[in-house]
Amino acid sequence: MSMVNVFFHREGQSRHVTLWQQFRDVLKAFILILLLTTMSTAWAETPLPPVKNLQQSVEVAAAKDQPLIVMFSLPSCPFCEKLRRTEYQFLARDGYLVQQIEITDRAPVIGFDGKPTSGVQLAKQFGIKLAPTVLFFGPGGKEIGERITGAPTADFYGAFINQALKESAKALKERQQPGAA
Repeated sequence: MSMVNVFFHREGQSRHVTLWQQFRDVLKAFILILLLTTMSTAWAETPLPPVKNLQQSVEVAAAKDQPLIVMFSLPSCPFCEKLRRTEYQFLARDGYLVQQIEITDRAPVIGFDGKPTSGVQLAKQFGIKLAPTVLFFGPGGKEIGERITGAPTADFYGAFINQALKESAKALKERQQPGAA
């Protein structure tokens, strides 16, 4: 066997070149897989706690003299995702109870009346036709702040939330005054 046959795998190509090409191909595949998995986690939806029991949630929020903030959303809704990542994550970090209902979800949740319902039924009950729609609830499941429908311009969205929170705080305070219903 000649020295030429040892170093040349294919005619005109060294074995080292072939190994290098194989290594490069494996490395490309690894990088592609890494990028795809990284991108999929980067695009994953930001979670807000899902509604499980509205009756309990509104009681917890009311005990803190706050409204229960519920975002009615749709899966893969880019506007919903933008608001979850920004405004509603900030409110949750500030101690507000912010939860989410998927308006197409048929999974059972407990309603304000303590009875089983679903996201589909709740959306119908509250007349939700557009996502995102955010409602502010007080004791008994009463809406106490102006709902925010759609995703108005980002510059003003915080102002809409602040206004709804002020209305909610006023409504909660009025309920606590003697003689209030």
